[in-house]
Amino acid sequence: MTKFAMRATALAVLALSQPVFANEIDDLKAEIAAQKAAEAAQKARLDALEARLNAVTSPQAAAPAPQKATPVPLALTTDQNGAKLADAETGVSLYNNGSTSLHIYGLIEATGSHANHQTTGGGSTTGMQVAWFSGNRLGFDADHALAIGDSIGLPGLKVISKLETEFELPTGDMDTSDVFFNRDAWMGLYSEDLGKVTVGRQNTLTRDFTASWGDPYGGADVSLKEGGYSNVNNFKQFIFYSGGANGTRLNSAIEWKKKFGQHVVAGLGFAFGSQGAGGSGDVGNGGSTPGDFKKGQTQEASIALNALPVGPGLLSANLSYDRANVNNLVHQSELVGGNYRIGMFRVNAGYAHYTAEQGAGNSAGTRTDNSWTVSMSLLPTPENEIALGFNEMKGTHAGFNGGGNILNPFGNTAGVSAVADGSKKAIYASWMYHVDKQFDVYLAGDHFKVDGGWVIGDAQGNGNHFGAGQAYSNETEVAIGARYKF
Repeated sequence: MTKFAMRATALAVLALSQPVFANEIDDLKAEIAAQKAAEAAQKARLDALEARLNAVTSPQAAAPAPQKATPVPLALTTDQNGAKLADAETGVSLYNNGSTSLHIYGLIEATGSHANHQTTGGGSTTGMQVAWFSGNRLGFDADHALAIGDSIGLPGLKVISKLETEFELPTGDMDTSDVFFNRDAWMGLYSEDLGKVTVGRQNTLTRDFTASWGDPYGGADVSLKEGGYSNVNNFKQFIFYSGGANGTRLNSAIEWKKKFGQHVVAGLGFAFGSQGAGGSGDVGNGGSTPGDFKKGQTQEASIALNALPVGPGLLSANLSYDRANVNNLVHQSELVGGNYRIGMFRVNAGYAHYTAEQGAGNSAGTRTDNSWTVSMSLLPTPENEIALGFNEMKGTHAGFNGGGNILNPFGNTAGVSAVADGSKKAIYASWMYHVDKQFDVYLAGDHFKVDGGWVIGDAQGNGNHFGAGQAYSNETEVAIGARYKF
């Protein structure tokens, strides 16, 4: 009985204590779980704070998120003549906002020379002269892409403009007094399908075409780019056969040029009357003459064939027509020429036929010139360029100006009363070393002689060379110089 009582008592005590032990375990488990949850939450907060700190202090975070590149409009992938910008000399970029670009460019040339027969007594002169090869210039090209081009079937359409001035390095003088942008002041439109249309002061159309054969220094192929001949020397007067009513540049002109395929370039040009003070003419004679719409007009047409494979080399040739009303007298020229190149060798040749009415109502009769030129160039290495050339300006019944000198082609013949037959022959040569794409040095020389009744008071034919020009019949000059382009 006693053993039974003891067992019963032990069982009762165990039964009463079991719930208390179980509740304590549950409480401990719950506390552990709560602490773990608090620890996880704290870790999450710490991780978030560290992420924010890293975002603020990281160098990568300081830079804005990369933007998707805006595609360059087709119109701004080429220069104003359709050449890919990667291949074109575009000058220094001043501005580009994705639809409009502005470039500045220039050419600076210094020439020192010695020339004989500068006076009737045979006096010589030595010193700096106006650049022998290229006119010193500063210019600006602006292009603006027009989105409307795609919708009207002219992809790549853009507005283009050029402003270019010329100055003389020995003195800093303007090439043309009181005219800042004397070389170019025009605006226009360009696309591959439309071609290039320009309005304002610019080269004569025919000058841009005949530059491929007029001397050995122009490009072998005609492009949409303005071209020219060499600058101030004793053979450059051949350029005047490619002139118009305002010389070798036109005022108030509209020109169109276009490439057709790989080998053909065509162009048309028209200049409004520009020898009067009507409207807002420049310096008194750049506008039309009231009541005389034709005075000062010029009409031009040219066509060129470029780089045609002929035999072992390439042939380029062009044909041009010029007609101008110069003070109500008709001046007209037809020009044909070209070049042939094989490897490092190139030969150029061309012919100009020119007629001009002279004196009031053609009272002094018509002048007729039959002139020609031939030249060659050689590039034995990419750095060395050697050139040699000859031209003859030959005319009959050619009129004198007020100074007693034969007028250049397309000059003002209204006051002519005396005429003569004769010619001017010139030979020239040069060596140029291309230090790099922007800097050249050169040695050059030329000689001219006049025959028959021709008289010229200034060898250069476009303004005094070293001072007051004197009547003479021949001259030899040698020149050394350097050119820098940017």
